[in-house]
Order: sequence, then C-alpha cells, then structure tokens
Amino acid sequence: MFNLFRKKIILEALIAYKGRFPEELEVSIKPSQDKGYVMYVKNLPGCVTQAETGQKIFEMVNDAVYTYLQIPEDYQLYMPAFFPPELVRKEFNINIPAKYLKEDMVFQKI
Repeated sequence: MFNLFRKKIILEALIAYKGRFPEELEVSIKPSQDKGYVMYVKNLPGCVTQAETGQKIFEMVNDAVYTYLQIPEDYQLYMPAFFPPELVRKEFNINIPAKYLKEDMVFQKI
C-alpha cells in the first residue's frame, strides 16, 4: 500500500540498516502440517516464516528478514531483496519440487 505520509529517509540510518544484511541467506524449506511451507533462515538464528504456496516463499522470507533485522517499513523499499537464482525461481509455481525440501538453498541479494 502506498503511504502518502512516509517519514523522511535519513541517509545515515539507511546505510546502517543496509549494513545489517548478510551477503547470502541459507534457507531451509520444509512442508508444514497445514499444506504450506515453513522456511528457516539458518544464518539468522530464530528467523522462521511460513507460506501457503511456493509463489509466496520469496516474499515471506524477505519479510521475515526485514522483521528479524528490525528494518522500519519506510526503509524496506531501499533494502536488499533475497532470491534464489532465476532457474530455481521458475520451478516454484505452486508446489515445491521435492529436491528443495531435502536440501538447503542459498538466497542471494539482488
């Protein structure tokens, strides 16, 4: 949602927030009990999120990382986003291929 009343972005704060991000995220994806997926960001201890479909995994991982790193909403637009390589992303329609439920995946900044 577009916010007409965004706070002023402070350059020093923006740089400090960006400095909190790791170069890569090691993500483990597991099926959940309610037919969705649970994602564990292994290099951010305690950073866990859920998604109902494969299409939502990437959005939810990035949201969990922003929350974990305490990035204010007004600054999130300027923060790195993490995604696996394009060939892997194309496989994530609605169902996650079994090989990704057995192995960790590395998300990279874009």
